Amino acid sequence: MATNLVQIKGTEIPTDGAALNVANRLYIDITDNDNDLSDITTGKWAWLARGISEITPSWQEKTQKTAYYDEDGHDDTEVTGKSMQLAVKGVRYLGDPAQDYIDGKQYAIGSAAKTRVLWINNGMPVVSACTLTAVTPTGGAADAQQNFSLTIAFNGAPKTTTGKLTLNESDQARVFTASVDDKTPAVPPAGTHDTQNQH
Repeated sequence: MATNLVQIKGTEIPTDGAALNVANRLYIDITDNDNDLSDITTGKWAWLARGISEITPSWQEKTQKTAYYDEDGHDDTEVTGKSMQLAVKGVRYLGDPAQDYIDGKQYAIGSAAKTRVLWINNGMPVVSACTLTAVTPTGGAADAQQNFSLTIAFNGAPKTTTGKLTLNESDQARVFTASVDDKTPAVPPAGTHDTQNQH
């Protein structure tokens, strides 16, 4: 099949100025593997984007405040624990591999609700074991599209790749395999255009 169309100049995602959320990408490992946090290439990464209108990260922190004598009665605050999560909202899109996989988890408990998540945050790959919580793959008004939402709760400390991450589409549309080039930095230097996850 020939490739004879290219992107119109000026429609690319900006790499400077105000950052756009669409530059970030979110993938779910549909192999149910939440144990391997040493090798990203073992996953089948479904792109969670079709039908998705909002992805909002948040960090819940545990802090400890202590007043020391040398601080004139004012508190010193230490972050002693942290948990990250991504709230995802949109509409149900039947046939999308990521949404179909998550739909299958709406009744899951325990380890059945766990997998891995890959979040490309402004070019930086962030990988973590995760739990799929509050899965809501339907609902809403009778004359509206079905709602789709969930919260992806990160488990443990997230990791990044040792080099540049490349995602290649597999035989299944919108599902990718990963490779890492250890000779190239994971995050490109400021001012360069990251093409590692464009497709």
